[in-house]
Amino acid sequence: MPKELKDQGLSGSHPSHVGDDLTPYKIPSDTSSAKQKKSRFDEALPARDGKKSKKAKRQEGGRIKADEGWEDDADRWEELQQRKRAKEARKAAKAEKPEVIPIFLPEYISATDLAQALKQSVNSFMSDMEEMGFENITGDTVMTGETAALVAMEYGFEPTVDDGSRRDLQPAPIPEDMSSLPSRPPVVTIMGHVDHGKTTLLDYLRKSSVAAQEHGGITQHIGAFIVSMSTGKQITFLDTPGHAAFLSMRQRGANVTDIVVLVVAADDSVKPQTLEALKHARAAKVPIIVAINKIDKEDARVDQVKADLSRHGVEIEDYGGDVQVVCVSGKTGQGMDELEENIVTLSEILDVRAETDGMADGWILESSVKQDGKAATVLVKRGTLRLGDHVVAGKTWARIRLLRNEAGVEIHEAPPGTPVEILGWRELPPAGEMVLQAHDEAKAKTAVEYRLEMADREANSANIAEQEQRQREKAAADALAAERAVLGEEAGDEVAVPGTLTQSFIVKADVAGSVEAVAGSILEQGNHEVQSKVLRSSAGQVTEYDVDLAAASGSIIVNFNTAVPPHIKQRADDAGVRILDHTVIYHVVDDVRAALGDLLPPLVTQRVQGEADILQVFPINVTRRVVRNIAGCRVRNGSLKKGSKVKVLRKGRVIYEGVIDTIKHGKKDVQEMGKGTECGIGLEDFEDFQEDDQLQTYEVISEKRQL
Repeated sequence: MPKELKDQGLSGSHPSHVGDDLTPYKIPSDTSSAKQKKSRFDEALPARDGKKSKKAKRQEGGRIKADEGWEDDADRWEELQQRKRAKEARKAAKAEKPEVIPIFLPEYISATDLAQALKQSVNSFMSDMEEMGFENITGDTVMTGETAALVAMEYGFEPTVDDGSRRDLQPAPIPEDMSSLPSRPPVVTIMGHVDHGKTTLLDYLRKSSVAAQEHGGITQHIGAFIVSMSTGKQITFLDTPGHAAFLSMRQRGANVTDIVVLVVAADDSVKPQTLEALKHARAAKVPIIVAINKIDKEDARVDQVKADLSRHGVEIEDYGGDVQVVCVSGKTGQGMDELEENIVTLSEILDVRAETDGMADGWILESSVKQDGKAATVLVKRGTLRLGDHVVAGKTWARIRLLRNEAGVEIHEAPPGTPVEILGWRELPPAGEMVLQAHDEAKAKTAVEYRLEMADREANSANIAEQEQRQREKAAADALAAERAVLGEEAGDEVAVPGTLTQSFIVKADVAGSVEAVAGSILEQGNHEVQSKVLRSSAGQVTEYDVDLAAASGSIIVNFNTAVPPHIKQRADDAGVRILDHTVIYHVVDDVRAALGDLLPPLVTQRVQGEADILQVFPINVTRRVVRNIAGCRVRNGSLKKGSKVKVLRKGRVIYEGVIDTIKHGKKDVQEMGKGTECGIGLEDFEDFQEDDQLQTYEVISEKRQL
């Protein structure tokens, strides 16, 4: 036996394998492998779907062999191919889907700029806009940021509109819990009809004499001041004008006030301005106290005033309402203590409060140019203004270099509820603008630049819209003219419509509120024949530029409540410029109406002086070969005068208009013939008389018209 077989344990105990060399070693190994393959094939053959055999293998212990046969390899290959195809499909779908591109849009943008921002050609963009429903759009058309955002979304952009919140100033939000804030003086506005005694009541309250300083007894400005009541409580009073021209000033007064005291004269009752003040107070949702003034007069009718107030919706206490009514007299002081008590009580009920820290805000009551600079009266509503603070109002800003109270005394700070005069404005702010405090000068400048930019865009948009409207009107007129030409209508058949005459004015006044009111009064004047136009308006004295502008434009300068320097008067006289200088708005209105009336064509009328009937026609030999027809007439009415204008009427129609050349009574030439007389009449350039014709003499009267 070989040694290697002996080593493997194949000894003499196995005689059947002796002499087969290594075959007995190899055959068992090969046979075992064949049986293993056959067994796996025979088990997998009945379950071709792979589900049952795999389930059986899991039930047998979850044995997964390394080599699962070619059937399992084919299933795995197919699964891998499906996953690959699904992945490629997802990539293709992602590539086809457009990527959303963010875009930042301003508040206003022209169509051309929007097309460039969206990377579109202008012509194709205009076509797309028309398909979207935009009509009459051009490259200069300015649209709002919201509209531009909708258009940008159609092109697959994700727009963001600039609302100015990052550049502009906004008032701080109102705290939810106001009870923890400190109290402030309530703002009480005195309102009512002109000359009903509003200022007189304030005179009594603050023991001053403002009424004597007002021209004509009419308050021209908003006065603001703090009054310490007998109880020690401080109240801020606003005095608003009662004249109809100062409507906007009264409206501002109602918007910044906490309580309205409505003054009604006992002898005059409810008037139009009274109702307007009521309307403003209701719109601002401000409580009202009615003060029936002038009860010391003999013709005072308190009950009538209460009835009139109730009829106009004022629910007074006497009729079951909640509006307090106090009968007072500003001259004698009667009832003033009760009015003062009611104001204090109502202010305590309202319990007005405001934070003294944080960024301040308020309202501009009035603005004017003074010797020491541009000044504006500001009513502080929240926060505290101090020297050196930066504030923004409208399109201008200021670094506060001076604070003055109503008495002209310099102060260092202005807490809430305080009216204060601020100096340091770069430009004069308009009355009615909100005042907002800025953190620093850079923030104030940024806010003003943003507001100026917005104003320019709005102005450009308005100009473009107006120009487009004119173009559309011109196109419509051209189309109508072409249509009439096609229909054969002659232009001569149309009656020409005379153009409207326009008189322009330049308004100058002491304060911005008066400028606004005077300009509004001027624009209200006119009719369909003549209209007024305010070419320029500003606060301050008349300047050389105003005179030059008026001379170039044919304007009239209206100077209200300011002094005109002598050299300006001389310059205006040399240039032929008219200056209307007044301190009461009634007189301004009268002069403006007279100036507009001068532009109206005179009213021409004809007054009949005499009438005559032609009884017979006489040929008269003037010279040897010249024969002239003379009308033998009987004067039926009035008188006929030589040289008078005359009409010849035949069967009711005028066939000639001329002048009476000669009047003969018998053979004598006379100057005039009266009613019932007979005479011969000769006319210039007319001899075609017939019997039963009529003569009518008349005079032309030209009358100056007025508005």
